Amino acid sequence: MGPPTGRRAFRHRNWLVPLVLGGAALGLALVARFLWIEPTEMGLACAPVPPPWWCAPRAGVILVHQFNGWGLAALGCGLAGLLFRWYPLALVALAAGLVGLVLYNAGLAAVGVLAALLLIIRR
Repeated sequence: MGPPTGRRAFRHRNWLVPLVLGGAALGLALVARFLWIEPTEMGLACAPVPPPWWCAPRAGVILVHQFNGWGLAALGCGLAGLLFRWYPLALVALAAGLVGLVLYNAGLAAVGVLAALLLIIRR
């Protein structure tokens, strides 16, 4: 059996971008969570004055998490993408939602991922 042709080949290419983007988002979120945000040593390293340069971005990510930013971004982009049928917005919702699922914003992030997947699947 040869390589897929016609419409079937087109479908395979449509799934490549969401899979790569989703894998990258999950990988970065897992690395951020387990190597940069959660370890006590990282929090203690930010205690001295002045703190290292990477403490400000770390604090920003933690602040976004505390205000449910990942979930809100995923939900907003997912619903807007679904409503306006705008594929790039669905990809943003997918990435933000997967990051939100890993970084404890699971409730809203899950709904955003589902909305994004509805548009990605229909494409």
